[in-house]
Amino acid sequence: MDGHLGGGITNPLTVIEQLTYLMFIYSLDDKELETEDFEQMTGEKMNKIFPQSAIGQSMRWSKFKNNDPRYIYDVISQRVFPAIKNMRCGRLPDFSEQGELINITDDFDHDAQNNTAFARYMSDAMFLIPTPQVLQKIITGLDDLYKHDIINGDMQGDLYEYMLSKLATAGQNGQFRTPKHIREMMVELLQPTPDDTICEIKTRYLIQRNAA
Repeated sequence: MDGHLGGGITNPLTVIEQLTYLMFIYSLDDKELETEDFEQMTGEKMNKIFPQSAIGQSMRWSKFKNNDPRYIYDVISQRVFPAIKNMRCGRLPDFSEQGELINITDDFDHDAQNNTAFARYMSDAMFLIPTPQVLQKIITGLDDLYKHDIINGDMQGDLYEYMLSKLATAGQNGQFRTPKHIREMMVELLQPTPDDTICEIKTRYLIQRNAA
């Protein structure tokens, strides 16, 4: 992905945000593939993330990744991105033949809180990758990283640090990943919920104050 992370987006944090969306899109299809494998082994029918229609299946990473750049751009900007912003109960909404999104009715009351939280976090999300060519190069790079370079590691964190190093912002912005075992310990101790507010103390700022 060297040389293609920015792609005309000047704010490095925006680049990371856009890549995070694509990583999430990848993870949805990866989970769906696991579900399909489980179904094949057991014969048991499982709930699916993606609609079973032709349009619904076209939103899967494994289905669109090798297509023409313009097609990939249209699928992600016009279908996948609107769909993830309207995800409910672990499912993506379908689209009509006219391309209109078909909203999902919340079938399970116990999922309502999570649905609200997810919708709140995604409500202001915007797809900002500027061109089909840039998008294709990023998708190709991510696919290669997932399959070869970071398949067995702390994948999201490793990729995050990789992006920061390529953008040369880790030192300038003071953004460093908390090690996985510490993150897991913090979550286990605090047991946060979607309604909690997390306040992060900037260690770099405290060090600078103490040095002064």
